[in-house]
Amino acid sequence: MPHYLTIHNAPVLSRREIESRWAVLAEERRALWVKTWYNLSDCRRFCWWDAPDGATLEKIFSDHGVNWEEIVKVNITGPSDWRWRED
Repeated sequence: MPHYLTIHNAPVLSRREIESRWAVLAEERRALWVKTWYNLSDCRRFCWWDAPDGATLEKIFSDHGVNWEEIVKVNITGPSDWRWRED
């Protein structure tokens, strides 16, 4: 399934409000929420989703009242993918 990074710049929300939304999104069946990086003081969240397409994420966020600024299809890589190996 394709990977997406979603960027959210939300108004100031309490940690309790964010956690209640996360609990609902964790149960979502149309896409898989994998991980979120967040900074509460800046009201910014960066979320990794696996979804069939960006339109599915837009629908999920609209259905749950979640604001978003951008949904970007991404590929994942890491240091172990680029280390030279002698096999």
